[in-house]
Amino acid sequence: MLLARSRHASVRSLERYARPGVDAVARHVAERDPATRRRR
Repeated sequence: MLLARSRHASVRSLERYARPGVDAVARHVAERDPATRRRR
């Protein structure tokens, strides 16, 4: 998603700008995980 929004060609070039915290990554994974969404 970040690659599409920022129009960076690779994750490596985007890496220096986007440094999400552990909590943000966990929240993103939980929101996008199909198994988690089914349990709600």
